[in-house]
Amino acid sequence: MHAYDAFLAGPEHSLNLARLQADFNREFDSPCPPVVVVARRLEVMLAGDQCFAIVAGNGHGLVGHALVTLRPTFYFDGPLAVLDELYVQPVLRGRGIGSALIDRLLQGLALRGSLELHINVDEDDTATRRFYEHHGFDNNLPGSDWQMLLYYQELPPTK
Repeated sequence: MHAYDAFLAGPEHSLNLARLQADFNREFDSPCPPVVVVARRLEVMLAGDQCFAIVAGNGHGLVGHALVTLRPTFYFDGPLAVLDELYVQPVLRGRGIGSALIDRLLQGLALRGSLELHINVDEDDTATRRFYEHHGFDNNLPGSDWQMLLYYQELPPTK
């Protein structure tokens, strides 16, 4: 076990979650809105019922997070879940923190009646793919050899 607890975050954790997300985006050279903007958006999202976050921390602050969004689906009664982000500070990786986050988010999804979780991973990110596969995730539908693909298109902002 590790010295970090994984627990459900509330809107009051928004600023710290936004800081962790900014660290994640910097690590991978990905664009990110300013921390205050992300914090404001997360505060609103976490106050509703279409999103939840699991955070890992100790008495000295947060060291990782998993952010899940939920949406209705006609395939089953519970929500379809998407793991939007999972991040653990680099110096703390390999200590079971990511696994604790996954375990707690799966418990949270079971309580919400979700039957499916989607995760998008870059093809060349073999360490992350290996992590998710270790936790039972697959990119093939049961009974199929075909890999699932994500298609993406940026849309122009609305005025």
